[in-house]
This record gives sequence, C-alpha cells and structure tokens, in this order.
Amino acid sequence: MTDRIDAVSGDFFESVPSADVYVLAAIMHDWDDASFIRILHSIKSAAAPGARVVLIEGLVPPGDEPHATKLIDLTMLGMNTGKERSATEFAELFTAAGLTLDRIVPTPEQYSFIEAHIP
Repeated sequence: MTDRIDAVSGDFFESVPSADVYVLAAIMHDWDDASFIRILHSIKSAAAPGARVVLIEGLVPPGDEPHATKLIDLTMLGMNTGKERSATEFAELFTAAGLTLDRIVPTPEQYSFIEAHIP
C-alpha cells in the first residue's frame, strides 16, 4: 500500500498537490473557522471532483454532559484561535467551503472520522 500513499508536507494555506484523498489528523482544531475554510478551499482548488477529505478530529457531543473534547476546546482557545467542533459546525464549515459532508464515524476514543467530498 505504501506505493499508493504519499505523506506530503507544505503550507496548506498556499497550495496542496492533487490527490484522490486528503487525510488531516488533529489539524483543523488548531484553526479558527475562517482558516478552516481557507484550508478546504486550497484542497478544493487542487482536487478533482469526487476527491475525498477525511478529517480525524475530536467531536463535541451535544448537551451539557462532561466530555474530553469540551475540555480540549477550552485548551485550544487558550493556546491559539482553534477549537473543537460539533457535527453541526463541521457540516456548516464544509458547506461554506463548497464541499459535501458525507458522514461522521465516531470511535470509542476521543477522535472521530469526518468524511466529505469535492462535488
């Protein structure tokens, strides 16, 4: 499988190479909403229709129950302009960037898989 995967470094605010799938793990929570959308616009500009974006991020559950992502949300606010997001917030940001949110796959741990595609 290593012949089909490339790990690429660079500045995703500037440009990214064309790919079929983009996987960003624990990246988007570092950024405010405007920067989140800029990153997705950069991907959308490079990718062909049908390309997929998979985020591996914490997901803030609804309600007032304690949850690890709510504490991490406060930490992110104190460290930078980032934040943890709810399913609704992810959907709104993907829509604002012109992508289609396909599904969110929760895991028993703090991270979930958030999958979207370029229409």
